[in-house]
Formats: sequence, structure tokens, C-alpha cells
Amino acid sequence: MMSPVDRRTVLTGAAALAVAGTARAAVAPDLEALAKDPTNSAGVESVQERRQAARARLTALETAMAQTPAGDTGVVLASVIHGARSEVRLADFAYGDGGSVYPVTYRSGQHTQVTAGKASAAEIDNETARIAADTANGILQPDFLLKRALTAVETAQFKAEGEVQAALESQIVALTAQLAVAGDRPGVGQLPGGKDYYTAQLGLALSSPVDPKAGMKLARQRLDAIWDELDELLKRQGLKSGPAHERLQRFARDPRYLYPQSDTGRSKMVADMNRMLDDVLERLPDAFDPVDIPDSQVERMSPADELAGVQGKRSGTSYIIDQRRTRDRPVWTLPSVVHHELYPGHMLPPAVRPAPASALQGRYGASAWGEGWPIYAETVAAEIGALELWPEARIGFLHWQAFRTARIVADIGLHTEDWSREEAVRTLTRLQGGPIYFITIDEDIDRMCLTPGANAAQGLSTLSFLERRAVAAKVSGFDLKTFHRAAMAYGPVSPDGFAAALSVNS
Repeated sequence: MMSPVDRRTVLTGAAALAVAGTARAAVAPDLEALAKDPTNSAGVESVQERRQAARARLTALETAMAQTPAGDTGVVLASVIHGARSEVRLADFAYGDGGSVYPVTYRSGQHTQVTAGKASAAEIDNETARIAADTANGILQPDFLLKRALTAVETAQFKAEGEVQAALESQIVALTAQLAVAGDRPGVGQLPGGKDYYTAQLGLALSSPVDPKAGMKLARQRLDAIWDELDELLKRQGLKSGPAHERLQRFARDPRYLYPQSDTGRSKMVADMNRMLDDVLERLPDAFDPVDIPDSQVERMSPADELAGVQGKRSGTSYIIDQRRTRDRPVWTLPSVVHHELYPGHMLPPAVRPAPASALQGRYGASAWGEGWPIYAETVAAEIGALELWPEARIGFLHWQAFRTARIVADIGLHTEDWSREEAVRTLTRLQGGPIYFITIDEDIDRMCLTPGANAAQGLSTLSFLERRAVAAKVSGFDLKTFHRAAMAYGPVSPDGFAAALSVNS
């Protein structure tokens, strides 16, 4: 197998081809300046300032689009324009603030800044005023989330001092008042105009038009194909009785594929993952232009970080793996982790295009592309044979794909089909095959309630790559490397932006 030094040169020789033109002024500086919000305050007047800025930003972008820009500028504008339009649609609602629905949640608000000593009493009061206004107008966070928010604020209030402590006490009163009248329906569909609000949130997250019903249908079709294959693969493993998602969980407990919860087990896991990395790096030229690959590897997390509950993370060009529960990480789940977190997933685009994304791209659609590309990259790794060293890895690959795709269904179902939280948990459990390593199903559902459209946009970004590639492959002269070059050479691109990038690269 290759040493780390070998990895640096495995794809050298024609990097200039992939990054040609990346030292670019993608969008005129005056448009870039518009990407920044005028204020981050939670005050009502500040929210209105941000809404006015969103309208001015859209006007400037529409003016730029009307000039029919070509090349790089055209790609960037095509990537961001629908996100800007969706943001203005959201500004027409009497609730929410950009991508955020509620002013304070268990995950967001000034209470999260208390430990770091950065909480502001004035900003806490601004949040509290918005909570009270929302309660008066029937904009109610579901009770199970309010209870978590109350616990988080009460914990922060216990740690705080002086004016911040007093402001948090008032916020607890406001949250308690909302809890007294809140119901248990989790989706934004329960809010006034909530389904339209969700469509706008999804459009903001993806920065391309999407009909939630069409997205749901597309995701279910892909899930049907995934589970048909998983069913057959599990039968070949001797698991023939019971629902497929239950059989998958039984297979995940098979001791033949589990690492010992020991130092030896952790070291072997990391060594195996680096073998997986070496293997996929050798295969990348089958699907991608040559490009310099920096020294990259999987590394063990420090005991202090593991004890603190830090999850797996990318650091520089390496991936630091969380190994707190090695017996919950069967070896057949790990190749796709390597392909997603390292190559050809998160780490390949910055090797292709080291220049930072424009601020506008960062604002509109970047998160969807940022996960959509690595999920798609897992499928490319599978196509070029990167699962072959680990025969059961096809099951792991399909499990990860089911997880990502099932999130589309759960996100849209929660917010547009009036699902209960229990129905969402039950459906997600069945469609993704049980919990994935890094998040429980209950926690995933709670986060979907707070960030409507975000998870669906990530999965739909992946499906757009697959769908567009299927169409493009039918055209004479289709070249997979050119397709992938267009996906990465311009930074984060929405589905609309990717269509423009393909035109530039055709």
C-alpha cells in the first residue's frame, strides 16, 4: 500500500486542467458585498433590516442576471439567484428570520453563549420579546422542543450572573408561557401559511426550485431501489426472516464484523480505514481529472476529545474518527465513511479548486452542495470498485445511502404532510434501517423540526447529480471526468448552477 508521501503524487500531472480559471473574480465586488447581513441582532427592527437587505440583494442579482453573464459569473449567479428569491419569499412571512423559524431553541440563542462569556443581556431581551410576540400570534414551537429549550435556558441561567442571569430568567418566563398553550405538532405546516413557508425554506437551502411532493416521490423511488438490493444482499448473508430494516440491524450486531472496544481494536480500525483510503486514491483517475492530493489519512481522536463527546471531524486534510463505541461501527460501514469524509467526498473539491467560494455561494445552497457532493461521491467510489476489498461493504454503502435519502422523506413529511413526531420517528427508522452511528433518530427528527428543508436539500442535491448524470450519459460524447470537473471547479453550485457549469464545460 502507498505511504502518505506516495499519496501526494498519485494524481499529479494535469492539475492545471481541473483548476483552470479558478483564480477568478466570480462575481463583481459590489454584489459580493451584498452577501453580508447589515446586523446580527435578534431585535424586531434588526430582523426588518435583514429583510430589507434581502430584497435589495435580490434586486441587484436580478439586474446582474438581466445582463446575461457568461462563464464563471454566469455559473455563480445561476447558483445563487433562486436562493435569493426564496429568502425574499421568507421575508414576507410574519415569523422566522431567514433560515431560522424560532428565536430560541435548545440549539440556538444567546443561552448557548453563556459558558463562553459572550451572552448579551440586551440580545436576550430581544429574543424574549420575539418569543412573546410569537406566542401572541400563535407561532408556537412544539411542546417537546420547548421543553428542551427551557432546560437549556435554565441550565445557562444557573451558570450566568448579573444582568445576563436576570434576562434569562425573563426568557424562562416567556418560554413557560408559550409551553402552556403549545401543541405537539412538529412541522411548520401547522403555522399560518406554513406549507408555503416550507417550500421557500427548501428553495433557500437548495437554491434551486423544487416541489416538495416531487422531491418526496423521487426519494421514495430511490429508497425502493436501495431496499430491494439490501433485501437480496441480506438474504445472501442468511438473514431471510423479518422486515429488511430489522435484518439489517441484526447484521450490524454480527460479532464477525465488529472491532473490540480496546486500544487494539481502535488501532486496527484506523489501519483498515487507511487501507480503504489508499485503495480509493488509486482508483480516482478512473472518474476524475488528475490533481495533486495532499497528505491525507484517518487518525485516532485524542482521549480528551473522546471523553468530551467530540464527534468525528475533518482536520486539515485528515479525518479524525470518533471511536467511543467501536462495536457500533461494523467494518462494512467504514469504506463509505472514508469515501464521504475524505476522497472523493469532502476533500476532493478543495484539491480541485483551492480558491474560496464566493460569499454569495456561501450564503445560498452551499450547505446542500457541501453534503450533496460527498453523498454522490460515495456512489462514484462504489462504481470504480472501491468496495471490492470489503465484500460486505456494499451493504454499508446502501445503508448510508438509505439514511441520507430517508431524511428527504422525513423532512418533507414532517413539514408538509402533518406527521406527528411519533410517525416521523417510526418512518425514518424503517426507511433508513435503524439509527446511524453519529445521531439517534429522535435527535435527527428534532433537528429537522428546527431547520426545515435543510436535510431534504442535502439529499436532493445528491439526487440532482444522479438524475442529471443519467440524462447526460445518454448524449453521444458524454465524458464522466468533464461532468465531475463541472461539479467541483466553481465551488458550491446549486442544481441550477451545475446546469450552467455543464454548459460552460461542454
